[in-house]
Amino acid sequence: MLRRTIIVANAHILRYVRVSSVKRILPMATAKKTAPKSSPKAKAEAHVADSATKMIDEGVEQMTGMAGKFGNYAEGGMKAFAEQAASSSEVMRTIGARNMDFFARTLEQGVEATQSLTSAKDPRQAMEIQSGFAKNLLSAYTSEVSAQAELCMSAWRDAAKPFMAFAGK
Repeated sequence: MLRRTIIVANAHILRYVRVSSVKRILPMATAKKTAPKSSPKAKAEAHVADSATKMIDEGVEQMTGMAGKFGNYAEGGMKAFAEQAASSSEVMRTIGARNMDFFARTLEQGVEATQSLTSAKDPRQAMEIQSGFAKNLLSAYTSEVSAQAELCMSAWRDAAKPFMAFAGK
């Protein structure tokens, strides 16, 4: 529609140039009167220009509305991201503290097991100490991994809640 409006505007310009040059060259050619501004053709051309302008304005309004909605979604997403980043950093601190605590406990148990092994009198006693240490270490490791996995899953569920609600909009 815009292209048609431009073409009509260019045609008016060319017509004006032709008519004015003809008037200068042939004074007799001016005897014919041009159509008044309120002719049906002029009204139709004005209507085309007005409707094209109206359509362009409506399109710009729609684009502005969509940009506003996108901005609102982006703002809400960034707020949710900031909130979840803060809570996830807390979870990471908790997991880090648990890892360090587990490392310290297993190191202490390993030192105790080594001291016990050095005081063992026969190979059978050494094997019992070694198997007891391995059994305890595996049990502690399994329970710690389960606890940390539960922490991670809980943090993931909490972090996903705002985004799931955001995606549902």
